[in-house]
Amino acid sequence: MPAFINDAIVRTLGGVTSKGRPVFLKMVYHGPQALEELVHYDPHLVIGILGGSAGTTYDAFKLLGEAKKYGARVALFGRKINNAENQLAFIRFLRYIADGEIEPEEAVKAYHGVLQKLNIKPLRSLQDDMILQTGVMNYGGTGTTISLPVKPSAAASQSAPSKTASEPNFAAMTAAEKVTYHRAKWSRILGS
Repeated sequence: MPAFINDAIVRTLGGVTSKGRPVFLKMVYHGPQALEELVHYDPHLVIGILGGSAGTTYDAFKLLGEAKKYGARVALFGRKINNAENQLAFIRFLRYIADGEIEPEEAVKAYHGVLQKLNIKPLRSLQDDMILQTGVMNYGGTGTTISLPVKPSAAASQSAPSKTASEPNFAAMTAAEKVTYHRAKWSRILGS
């Protein structure tokens, strides 16, 4: 997926003159290689990463540290900041990480120290807050996502149109069969 997204961005920007090019690109962090490729493609383009879901404090701090290390120059952490126990302290530690003054692991511990000093009860214990929850650092593809199919109701299945013999059954097709089907479809459409 990261290579596909980078390819789409590069192809889109390839035909845009320098006057029309964006100065800033806001995107999901897809790992070191994908980010470095974009940074080196156009050094004038400012790459900004999205924060995603709230997650733990370590999720936010580690994401910022990793993205900065590989060339990101902006972080957009709306939910991560909004859901913090103390937004000002949270932002201060994000700044320290961005400036290279502190590592993400140290920042989580120091943030919890600030919360304790201010008598603010943290949402999670320090031990729980030091766990990567969101999978944003899982750019190696080793994480698991479980999706359960939705069981159609009796009324929905009765009102659904029946498939004709010419329509493919995508649910029963393998990935290779789907690719072959779509290539043939595009060949018919484009005449190639």
